[in-house]
Amino acid sequence: MRIRNTAAIVLAAFFSLPAHAEAPVTDATNYAASNTELLQRIDELTRVMTIRNKMQVRFQSQLDGLGQELNEMRGSLEVFSNQLEQIEDRQRNLYQMLDERTVTSAPASTAAVNAPTENSNAGSDDKAAYEAALALVLNEKRYAQAITAFEAFVIDHPESESVPNAQYWLGQLLYREKKRNEARAAFLVVIDKYPDSNKRADSLFKIGIIDEYSGSLDSAKSFYQKTISEYPSSSAAGLAAKRLKGL
Repeated sequence: MRIRNTAAIVLAAFFSLPAHAEAPVTDATNYAASNTELLQRIDELTRVMTIRNKMQVRFQSQLDGLGQELNEMRGSLEVFSNQLEQIEDRQRNLYQMLDERTVTSAPASTAAVNAPTENSNAGSDDKAAYEAALALVLNEKRYAQAITAFEAFVIDHPESESVPNAQYWLGQLLYREKKRNEARAAFLVVIDKYPDSNKRADSLFKIGIIDEYSGSLDSAKSFYQKTISEYPSSSAAGLAAKRLKGL
């Protein structure tokens, strides 16, 4: 009887136990949280990569556009350079024609006709020296040597009718070499010493430009106004009027 009671107690205790052990709740929660965080990071990286790819595409497109614009600008610059060279060539030819007319159209005086042979030779040397200096500019484009040649011409042939033109060329060449003070002095000689020179209007205008660039605006205005008032029909007057409007 006692044995049966003991067995019954054991069986009752056995059947009162759970059928299986439950999984730990804490481990499952941590796994789910880690998985969610990982997915969020993947989504964030995906968004970053997408944005970066879009920016790269946009940057490449802008870079291609800038390259095309640069090529167009280079092409325009080449065209402009060619046009500028053509303008300079035409200007040199025009100056040469004007200089030749000035030298050849001057009336010969009776004294010149009856002058000794030595004076005739001197006049020939005068013309040859001037044309040689001019050729350095128009044909050979040796501007530094041309400055020296024109300076020597002015000293060696002070009575030559080509001196005003030589002084003007000196101003042009010195200005080209960025020697503005010396260029201004050369143009001023044309203005003060040769009032009948056909280069006087241009000399007035050029001094106006030099003064404008140097910041002497009142002086620049004065020379522009002189150009307009004294030579109203000249091309220099038209250019001076445009410069005045910009001051």
